[in-house]
Amino acid sequence: MQLTFKFGAIALAAGLCTAAMADMKITGVVDGGYVTTNKTGTAANKTVSGAASSILGVSNIGISGDKDFGEGATGFFNFQAGFNPTDGKLSDTSTLFSRNAYVGLKGSAGSVSLGRQWNLNDDWLVGSVFKGGYNAGAVFKFSEFDAVSDIYSKSIKYVTPAMGALQGAAMYASGLNSDGTGSLSNLGLKYADGPFYAAATVFDEKSTTDTTYKLTTMGASYVMGAYKPRIGYASSDIAAGTFVSVGTYAAATKANVTNLGIDYAVNPKLTVSLDSLKRKNTTLNNNSTVTRLLAIYAWRPDVAFVGNLARISNSSGATEILSSGSGVAGQSQQSVAMGVRVTF
Repeated sequence: MQLTFKFGAIALAAGLCTAAMADMKITGVVDGGYVTTNKTGTAANKTVSGAASSILGVSNIGISGDKDFGEGATGFFNFQAGFNPTDGKLSDTSTLFSRNAYVGLKGSAGSVSLGRQWNLNDDWLVGSVFKGGYNAGAVFKFSEFDAVSDIYSKSIKYVTPAMGALQGAAMYASGLNSDGTGSLSNLGLKYADGPFYAAATVFDEKSTTDTTYKLTTMGASYVMGAYKPRIGYASSDIAAGTFVSVGTYAAATKANVTNLGIDYAVNPKLTVSLDSLKRKNTTLNNNSTVTRLLAIYAWRPDVAFVGNLARISNSSGATEILSSGSGVAGQSQQSVAMGVRVTF
């Protein structure tokens, strides 16, 4: 059964929030730099270099805020528009608030939000366990694992209050496609106690024809002085169909990926991260391996310099890539990125 969310009451709460100018803030990220990637497209020796709009994430500007309604209830909202600093265009030409567009209410019973929101996989595993980034070999760049980090319209999300070290959450959306078909459900549980962090999520999306894309994602990290080792795992089971998250699959396919990583705080300003990602498609019997070295130097609290070196190796049948475009079966690829990230 298709479910249509009506946003009237909660939009009123957002309106009250925006009316309280002292509670509203303008935030943003400008992320860009220079990237060189070899063996791109169908020409095995082609190298592409130039300015890039995204190194660690999509640049955006947004408005957010909250309003205390009393009796322990707080309304909140967040609207973020993604853009490309290299040409000034929207990162998603079809959507103004492409990075976030939701309103909600929170209190002692937890929080409920409605709108365009990131899934629980992104909330609890990207950054803390899996490193993000574009032109960088992040886990969600693999064909079968896009939903490890993705955003969905027409969604409702509930996050429980913290119960000691534990916290749970659930997310649902329907009518994902223009014809009203498609839905998703997402459940998550996380544990955060001092230096130890762990989270697990299950994700299920229905296609235009009610076939399913199932994704199970889990990971953990532990802070040991200047070191933070991380381990993540995801398993993907895609039926034949067309999905918002991963596009069209003509036949069913299964895959898994393991991410081993470690962060090292060289000093209070410089952090270096090393990651190894191993992807295996068990249906097509092809593999991909990514090795990634990332350095972030926080020159100031709101300005960071970023350096990223990544290499991907494909087995004979795999066509995974670091950059956008088409891949060539069995081809390796290297990418070097240098950039700056400014937040406000």
